[in-house]
Amino acid sequence: MKLQHHRLNADGIALHYVTAGDGPPLVLIHGFPQTWYQWRHVIERLSDRFRIIAPDLRGIGASPGPASGYDKHSLASDIRAIVEHVCGDRPALVVGHDMGSFVAFAYALRYRALVKGLMLVDAPPPGTTLFEIGKMQQRAWHIAFHCARDVAEMLVAGKERAYIAQFVAARIYDGSAISEADLDIYAAAYRAPGAMRAAFEMYRSLERDAELNRAALAAAGKIAVPVVAVTASVGRNEAVRASLEADIAANMTVIGVERSGHWVSEERPDVLVEAIIALAEDVNAGAK
Repeated sequence: MKLQHHRLNADGIALHYVTAGDGPPLVLIHGFPQTWYQWRHVIERLSDRFRIIAPDLRGIGASPGPASGYDKHSLASDIRAIVEHVCGDRPALVVGHDMGSFVAFAYALRYRALVKGLMLVDAPPPGTTLFEIGKMQQRAWHIAFHCARDVAEMLVAGKERAYIAQFVAARIYDGSAISEADLDIYAAAYRAPGAMRAAFEMYRSLERDAELNRAALAAAGKIAVPVVAVTASVGRNEAVRASLEADIAANMTVIGVERSGHWVSEERPDVLVEAIIALAEDVNAGAK
């Protein structure tokens, strides 16, 4: 597997992304507190099947960002600039995890004709019933904390690695899946000037994201392409499917992943790879 690192200036914003492989486009969008690097095991397993594009979101890692513009529809426009540069108007499979799931959903809403299939990994999009319920749960304490502008930055400054390590540990099943060296890589990315603020601003835009998502769904209807939700909440597949199908998608599948916490791409990349291949096959079968 040969990874290539690139930079693209999109409307004055320097965006970093990684590519690998050849074939139909597959876009992998990371979450918090990660970077493109969270997809390393997935990229290794799929680079012989797809032209993989894995960006760093605006403001994170090697993509330094402005003070504003962190609603997920704006971030989706960044991703579109990258995908267009790499693949033109070829429709892509789009996969997002955590915060990246929100961006992937916004991408599918904004660029419907350019999305062949969508996968949302362990994060229902803002504006859905599941998201509204989930953000009120005790385990979602971090949303309110991250939304406390300046306070969150002040308390985490100089403690980025410790905070990221705690954040990961609280949501992991297989503690060996993300090593100390991996945590060092993530901490270095979020220790960069402005990176943690950019990440927090993504949380501060969640209410705006919900408004934009609802408006897009009201204007153009549910997403028509196959949508797969991957969740670590095993045993709730049918309830999750019914809720998301009612809110966002006409063709909805849910996959529950056993023996995994929130970090599915690193804890169970084998399952995620199988799910991506199955989605691609479903899309191809439907196109015949």
